[in-house]
Amino acid sequence: MRAAALLLAVLAWPAQAAWEWSAPLTVNSVQGAAIFPHLESANRQGVAVSGDTVGVVWEDNRSGSPQCYLAMKPATAAAFKPEIRLSQADCFEPVVLALGAGRFVTAWEEAGTVHARVLPGGTVLQLTQAEAAQVTLAIRGDALYAAWAEQAGRFRRIVVARLTVNADALGVKTAQPVEAAMPADEQGWPALAVAGDGSVTVAWEDRRSRHTVPMVSHSRDGRSFSPPVRLTDIESGSAPGGLGAGTGAMRPTLTARGEQGVVAVWLDKRDFLSGYDVFAAIDTGNRRFGKNIRVQDNFGDNMAQWHALVVGDARGRLVALWDDARDGTPDVWLSEWEGEAFGDDVAVPGAAGPGGQSDPVATFDAAGSLHVVWLERGETAGTRIRYAHAERN
Repeated sequence: MRAAALLLAVLAWPAQAAWEWSAPLTVNSVQGAAIFPHLESANRQGVAVSGDTVGVVWEDNRSGSPQCYLAMKPATAAAFKPEIRLSQADCFEPVVLALGAGRFVTAWEEAGTVHARVLPGGTVLQLTQAEAAQVTLAIRGDALYAAWAEQAGRFRRIVVARLTVNADALGVKTAQPVEAAMPADEQGWPALAVAGDGSVTVAWEDRRSRHTVPMVSHSRDGRSFSPPVRLTDIESGSAPGGLGAGTGAMRPTLTARGEQGVVAVWLDKRDFLSGYDVFAAIDTGNRRFGKNIRVQDNFGDNMAQWHALVVGDARGRLVALWDDARDGTPDVWLSEWEGEAFGDDVAVPGAAGPGGQSDPVATFDAAGSLHVVWLERGETAGTRIRYAHAERN
């Protein structure tokens, strides 16, 4: 195993040298063996950069019940400021987006409905009266959208809303389900992206085919959505050996890229013997995703990948991240789009090595720096939320 790890490090060196990483910082001020932070959310939006300030959201049980928190760090500060508690009742799956000038908008599930708030300052807005969960956000200019999974009869369906921001106050301008018909099976874990032309793309996990399939729909105006189509190019009923209705795929993530592009990354079990792999599809601007592309390299074969996400920026940069245990323990890996395919997998330096490093979330800032947050689990001291940023050489 040590020889394999050394070989992998040598082969990955040219790609790793392309990024210059900062020393990792700890985000959460409270840790302990019985405290369990989570960086899970729809579209994996746990970190944002607003002006020169980084914001990180998560949920942990330090108070005896699950609560959501936001911690911020200005560029001039050596450490993260003490976190702000967002919730009062049981809270799950918070997300954060940048509004600019050090301001953020956050959203989360609390007491069975979804909420949002502008920070610093701002008051909490309850986005739904119906039971809802798994909220996510997307923004382009002054166009701010939210999506969530809302109870509609027996099952949940995906709802997309246009939000308004007036100073520190949020409002709901419009809200409608992607499909008007009642859902025939469960829908959840939505992802949103707003392209450069203002069109909105939404993807989600869908069970209408009796197995989990990522579905996608587009809207030119954020109100009327196209009929959903599947992201995966593996048809239902084609599971190997007739095992079930089809191979599983889950947790789609979306990012806008370049002037009009949108990119999707998800976890896919079409090679069911090795667990989930990371797959991607690219929409170059025609509001149609192309063929499925495997993201991880051959060193990631024969093992499961987890917690995949994709981040892009207006300049066209595109990076996928995830964690897997190819070196014996979970590490965070990164692969950059090279024009025709994703490049070699690169371990994030502070998020690899002894112990367990997992659950990455990431974003680009306006200058093109990559900001990554992950969980670092120790044997006795509990779990730390760690942060580092990187400049492209």
